[in-house]
Amino acid sequence: MAYEYLLFEHADGVATLTLNRPEKHNALSQGLLAELRDALDAVEMDRSVRVVILTGAGRQAFSTGFDLSPQELAAGAPQDEAEWNILIKRNFDTLMRIWNLRQPVIAAVNGHAIAAGSNLALICDITIAAEHATFAEPEIRHYALSPLLLLPYLANNSKAMHYLYYTGDTIGAEEALRLGLVSKVVPQDQLMPEAMRMARRIAQVPAYAVQLTKRSIKGAYEMMGFKNAMELHRANDALVIDASQIEEKRRLMQVLQQKGLKAFLDLRDGPFRH
Repeated sequence: MAYEYLLFEHADGVATLTLNRPEKHNALSQGLLAELRDALDAVEMDRSVRVVILTGAGRQAFSTGFDLSPQELAAGAPQDEAEWNILIKRNFDTLMRIWNLRQPVIAAVNGHAIAAGSNLALICDITIAAEHATFAEPEIRHYALSPLLLLPYLANNSKAMHYLYYTGDTIGAEEALRLGLVSKVVPQDQLMPEAMRMARRIAQVPAYAVQLTKRSIKGAYEMMGFKNAMELHRANDALVIDASQIEEKRRLMQVLQQKGLKAFLDLRDGPFRH
């Protein structure tokens, strides 16, 4: 299966999806997201696929989140509240497809997993990380929210979880392991072999039993309010993203559009670098 921004491989019951924009740190453009939706739909329909591995191309980034480049924003920037809601829901639904997928998904985090990239890694059933990987939810610094509210359901330390959401700070792979966000941390050169070992081990188990188990696990989270919490959070995200009356946000977005992503990040993150 050939895509422009996504690599798709399938062998021995394991489908490997690789976000393939390494020159853009695997940022989630609308083109890449559309291809990811298509690939997940194909996997859902393919009975020969028992397990999925999701990773990023290169050694630097798993994904740095939604593509905020001026070119991407100019090509598809929503013009009003209704269009913002449509875009936010489409992005939300793409991430949730992994939650709803029949097969278990293993994230092999090969570098930075930031914002929506962090969500993409953590919503997978199993997440393993290279030693140099990092996780961050920095959206709060530019008047936005994380696309999904995952940490209350995943982290085993609520105080640390609140801190990450409230500050937008970054944690390393070992800290993510301590908080229960990842299952295992391995050297970079062992990341894909370990992900494949896990996938093939799961693929040996009867597929129908594995899929029913995933359904039960997700159902347990949903009985604890997972999907209602996600929908509430999505509505709040739409409110804050469209809050164009906030002067500081207008200034940030003007810098992004006029001077580019580096200037935007310098302005956004500069006060926190000490």
